[in-house]
Amino acid sequence: MRWNGSCEDFRAEFSTLIHPHAADLIQDYRFVEIPANRPPWTATGIKLAAGDRVSLLCAGRAWLAATPPAWVGAHFGLWIRVGTQGPIFRAARGSCSFTARTSGELYLANIFPGAWADQTGALASPPDIFERVAGAFEALVVRWRLDARQGLERLAGSGGPGAEMAGAELRALRDPAHPPSGWKYLWSVGDAEAFTESGKNGIRCEIVDDAAILQKTVLAPLALSTRLRWSWKIDQLPSARAEDSVANHDYLSVAVEFDNGKDLTYVWSSALEPERSFTCPISSWRDRETHLVVRCGARQLGQWVNEERDVWRDYTRAVGLAPSGIVAVWLIAVSIFQHGQGRCEYRAIELVNGRETVRVS
Repeated sequence: MRWNGSCEDFRAEFSTLIHPHAADLIQDYRFVEIPANRPPWTATGIKLAAGDRVSLLCAGRAWLAATPPAWVGAHFGLWIRVGTQGPIFRAARGSCSFTARTSGELYLANIFPGAWADQTGALASPPDIFERVAGAFEALVVRWRLDARQGLERLAGSGGPGAEMAGAELRALRDPAHPPSGWKYLWSVGDAEAFTESGKNGIRCEIVDDAAILQKTVLAPLALSTRLRWSWKIDQLPSARAEDSVANHDYLSVAVEFDNGKDLTYVWSSALEPERSFTCPISSWRDRETHLVVRCGARQLGQWVNEERDVWRDYTRAVGLAPSGIVAVWLIAVSIFQHGQGRCEYRAIELVNGRETVRVS
């Protein structure tokens, strides 16, 4: 559950919720404001020791000052690290709970509209990019005396929207959304908890106002005979408009990453004609990613559809001179631009080179 109200209401709600329990449940807690135009890390003044049990709940938005409809919520834009060397992570469900692995000060950051350079939280974007941004995030940081689940259970029984948010965090801790075996989320986009296992070797995706890239390492040559095969069932496309602009760049796809650092992503589009290709409209991805439409429209939504693509031909036509190898297969789900949702399933993903087949899922 994500907080949909103002930061002021968030602070008032949780101040009232926590106060009766502070003495026996909570070692300490603090509200922290993270201005969206601060590049990028805010020192919270909270010194964590290794082993500290922490819950973080967040609210707020960051938006482009010149284009207020271009905004992200705290669940996507707010990032977290302990100490100055990371690793960095985010609270994709609008909250998260963790045990500090090392001692250090807790830092919080807004990354919108920038990009990370590495997993310690160094910035790849120029700092002045944040001068274009307005808004703020609000975070409640709770350091528990007890296990986080015990503390959240007490808060969840109190009633009101804050208790509902605590209850949602508690349910997520009791039944975590693990990625499918052998897959991992791309660190720079973060763990969105969007992909889960579905039956035998199947993968289910549900993305709600978020973005996720799931990756599986696959080492294979790229040759004239290389084919990518998969089956997918798209139940809901996250965009009703052509996905080749930033404002509408919400989509579901299967992608191949190559040993030259580029990727080719196969898209089921709502409005673009099949076989059309375009570079990613997001500036930080433009030199890296090319999209190729393989299917369009709603006619086969809700049905399993089999696909087979000639990867060599697709790459040389859409990108240029082919690299020598494939290093990973990706599943991509984006709904952050129009703040909608997408739902789909994947199965039987494989790379075929002549008589050799590499099973991906």
